Amino acid sequence: MSKRLYVAYGSNLNIRQMKYRCPTAKLYGTGVIDNYELQFKGQPHGAFATIAPKDGSSVPIAVWEIQARDEMSLDRYEGYPSHYFKQNVPVHLDGEEVNAMVYIMNLKMGFGLPSPHYYQTVYEGYNDCGLNTDVLNKALADSATQFYVLHRPQETQQTLFDTEDEDDFISDEDEQDMDEDNPFYFSGGMQL
Repeated sequence: MSKRLYVAYGSNLNIRQMKYRCPTAKLYGTGVIDNYELQFKGQPHGAFATIAPKDGSSVPIAVWEIQARDEMSLDRYEGYPSHYFKQNVPVHLDGEEVNAMVYIMNLKMGFGLPSPHYYQTVYEGYNDCGLNTDVLNKALADSATQFYVLHRPQETQQTLFDTEDEDDFISDEDEQDMDEDNPFYFSGGMQL
């Protein structure tokens, strides 16, 4: 049986989940991948963790020693090769550098928001492996910002503060002509 080193940065940090998915996997160590950042991408409201190159950033990770049948199980879970592809990356583990295989999401996928269940699974994995959750929380905030920037309405509704022409305001004469029985007529604000 051939053994291989596999890098986990998302839900496969979760010890309980990995024990179920890859029963022969053994935790090899924890560390970081330099010059990558953690992101959430995929479906708008069902995104999953991935990593992307970014100079100066780093992603906390766990490295698992896996066997061939574990890798087959991971391939199915990760949707390899259509949803995620595999790449070898250098990983720093307590002063040691090793090369290990990592799954990276298809680069065409857009930013999204993870489900609460998925995020909780990843969060538990960070705690299982003793990793700093600040990176996870930042990835969620950054991915949410990117998602909302891309999905905000292109046309915004004009407000009173956007008007430049005095003709856009209601004149005193127009206000007198308005029907006070109209439920949308508000002359003096809310009355209690």
